[in-house]
Amino acid sequence: MNILSFDVGGTTIKAGLVKKDLEIQEKFTEDTPKNEESFISLIEEIHKARKDKCDKVSFGMPGFIDRDNYVFRYGTNMKFSIDFKKLEFFNEKKFYIENDGNLAAYSEFVLNLSDKYKNVIMLTFGTGIGGGIITDSKIYKGGGNAGEIGHILIKENSNLEDIISAKAWTSKCNDLYQQNKNSELSKRFKEKKVGSLLFDQSINLEDNEKLEREKIIKYTSRGLVSLFELFDNELFVIGGSMTQNPYDFLLLIKEYIKLNFEFPSRAFPEIILSKSRADAGLLGSALLALNSE
Repeated sequence: MNILSFDVGGTTIKAGLVKKDLEIQEKFTEDTPKNEESFISLIEEIHKARKDKCDKVSFGMPGFIDRDNYVFRYGTNMKFSIDFKKLEFFNEKKFYIENDGNLAAYSEFVLNLSDKYKNVIMLTFGTGIGGGIITDSKIYKGGGNAGEIGHILIKENSNLEDIISAKAWTSKCNDLYQQNKNSELSKRFKEKKVGSLLFDQSINLEDNEKLEREKIIKYTSRGLVSLFELFDNELFVIGGSMTQNPYDFLLLIKEYIKLNFEFPSRAFPEIILSKSRADAGLLGSALLALNSE
């Protein structure tokens, strides 16, 4: 049995054929379409090329979903709805849909953490910030779509993912590049175009670059501390596209929290990188299909 698994992001779609034992047989990426019609057309094209190889189709979507009606309602980085029942093959295959942050957290927990922990929070850093909350070994959904950690308000008309998403890191590095193309950071950024270079402590940053790094680390750390106070979780897992080049991001967060916060009679949770890295969402989408019988 194979699952045609999708991890849809605001910028790219990661997809692949995943076997029952969670071996990824084929993996590919596509640019995320800008409207429902184009999205439906792309998915039908992908399925058509693999229809004889898959038994189930499963989607992780970046935002609010209506599971009962197979509808993606809205996402901060996908501002259009999608009715998956419009797919020509919808009634031909078993079909599943869930929030992408939930699926990433679910796969990381089931595959790597369930023997040691019961309460885990995962944040995925990409175009936005996805979130998945595991409480008492189950995904916490609230009324249906809880876990949108990136939507935590920082100030009026600004939320957490505006400042600390991987997309925001890259945008900030590009701004810094335009200000000074000769800095060490700018020269490295011109080559790699990766915003997480801000967290590479081997780079000698200019004073204004240091301020931007400190701002991101401060808001990320405050976000984690706030989540800990709310959920009393045992572990934080960091995932998403940034795991390909994390540099010293986690180390800087741990140092900031240690210097700026105290937790009398409690221990702040360990912060680790996802073991599945950028494949966590893809594997979570496949697990949803496998475990929904």
